[in-house]
Amino acid sequence: MFYMLRRIIASVIAIVMTVAGNVDFANVIFKPDSIMAEYYVSTTGDDNNDGSIDNPFATIERARDAVRKISSNMTGNIVVYIEEGTYALNDTLEFDERDSATGDFYIKYQGEGKVVISGGEKINNFILCDAENNIYSAKVPENSLFRQLYMNGEKLIRAKSNDDYSTKIIGASRFNADGTMIPENLNTWSEETLVQADYGEIYLNADEFQDFNNLEDVELHILTAWVKNVVRVESATTENDVTTIRIQKNENDLIFNRPHPDIDGYSHMNNHEFTYYIENAYELIDEDNEWYLDEKTDTVYIKVPANIDITNAEIVMPRLETLIKIEPTNNSKIKNLAFEGMNFCYSNWTVPSIDGLVDIQAGMYANYCIYKTNDIGVLRPSAGIYVADTENFVIKNCVVENMGAAGVDLNRGTYNSTIQDNIIQNIAGNGIMVGHFAVDENTDMHIVYNPEDEGEICTNDRIVNNLITHIGTDYQSSVAIGAGYPRGILIANNEVSYAPYTGISVGFGWSSDDNAMKDNRILNNDIHHTSQVLCDAGGIYTLSKQPNSEISGNYIHDITLPEWADYATSGIYMDEQTAGYTVKYNVIENGWGVGRNRTGENDYREKTIYIDSDWHLNINPIKKNAGINKNFDTYAKLFY
Repeated sequence: MFYMLRRIIASVIAIVMTVAGNVDFANVIFKPDSIMAEYYVSTTGDDNNDGSIDNPFATIERARDAVRKISSNMTGNIVVYIEEGTYALNDTLEFDERDSATGDFYIKYQGEGKVVISGGEKINNFILCDAENNIYSAKVPENSLFRQLYMNGEKLIRAKSNDDYSTKIIGASRFNADGTMIPENLNTWSEETLVQADYGEIYLNADEFQDFNNLEDVELHILTAWVKNVVRVESATTENDVTTIRIQKNENDLIFNRPHPDIDGYSHMNNHEFTYYIENAYELIDEDNEWYLDEKTDTVYIKVPANIDITNAEIVMPRLETLIKIEPTNNSKIKNLAFEGMNFCYSNWTVPSIDGLVDIQAGMYANYCIYKTNDIGVLRPSAGIYVADTENFVIKNCVVENMGAAGVDLNRGTYNSTIQDNIIQNIAGNGIMVGHFAVDENTDMHIVYNPEDEGEICTNDRIVNNLITHIGTDYQSSVAIGAGYPRGILIANNEVSYAPYTGISVGFGWSSDDNAMKDNRILNNDIHHTSQVLCDAGGIYTLSKQPNSEISGNYIHDITLPEWADYATSGIYMDEQTAGYTVKYNVIENGWGVGRNRTGENDYREKTIYIDSDWHLNINPIKKNAGINKNFDTYAKLFY
């Protein structure tokens, strides 16, 4: 179905471009009429072949190596055609400076037909182990670790306690090493309350927590304002109808020393009763499609629906953390490399299973937390496609789905790169990440990123005409598009939908200091059904100083909070120290308007349009021009 949708979108885009004269960025810079060499890859090929159409290679790696031998003096484009089929990668497919094109030409990897690049591994030989509940089991390779499992391309449910976020933590406390409780900081910020906690406790209703055979595997997933936390249980004791949970040291040292949102004293509409659910225990398998991995015995269990014959089903566990890695090994940039017409799927990410996950914002998670000074170090999750230090990189007309963390990461030093006409869906974390979110992992995230070497900054990149939907399926603090400190980024004519937190987030640092950002554009996007789990969010969300930037022509609608959310959300949320933006001609429908919190100077030149406002302007052109398959001529002039 997804491949059919991709072809339909591609056809519609082609028609619209022909009729309306749209600029196709990827084809502007790729010259299809000049081909220097062609190679072919097929699932029936052989890496001892010459890579011709009649004698194709078997692997993309072998084609890459062949290209490297002839790419140092290009007289035309080099195209690698990948024929229909599934290519299961044994290792991350890496590209470096040897894969850089020369002159004005491109090296392009082109999928032909239904091409699947998989980082997963099939699991076979399931046996019925619990006939009454229709639970099947299978052995997996020794020391396998994964947090997602897929049946026939659909993600199964990691065994959990509930789906409605109705269960509440009844309290939490921070303690000194001697066992004395640290007072809540809700109404006072004295020296007594600002000390670093040595440990903490979380209190649950006893009837909501049961005995588990593998207690150390059990996780509490705690939703707090704008973050989601995964904390592993160390011990559980019950007395007087209250179960006291101590969590494992790594996340204990972080979550009880993260001032915002503070787990034991933060002000919420729900009287401090944080929403949580329990995950990852065999005893929690009680619904169809739930599964559990017993790490001690290397056994996976699935409760299979009665109408599914598991012997004919394709069960896939993700194995590779990164499918494609594009990064030079020397101080250079990889130039003019393109990927088109492929499906990338099944990446893995195991950090939450090993270290827990204490989130900060926009999918970034804590490395260290100092309670008194609010100093926080942040790390970023992995991505299925990782790109760094490139120029004119293109990923176009691809499907990126079923990723265990982020989908695509333009990590650092990208210039004039394009993510266009793709479907990015069913992603556990962020859909797309761009640029640094902090100076480094050892520097407080409130210190702005403004490097002397401007080549480090992700500059003039374009995220255009993509469908980005159903992201943050496991890590609800994630965003569809998250840019840390970009410069000259264009985020235009995307459809962004079904996100648990923010849709498009640009900026980090919470600071009015000069930084790497300027000239950013968020234009003509169709954003809907975000803030579905967490609050303090926006269809569009910004932070810090961003001179000469613009938010315009966006249609933001159906942004409504669930009943368990701690407080508000906005259609557009200009958060702390946002400055330098012109905001005009945005339509916000069925959602709260423009939120402003401690902002700097911005230009609200033309009033943002609300459906129920008294400003009688025809809003239909704005709504019609928002989203995919639209005319980019206006915005192309910004960059060409």
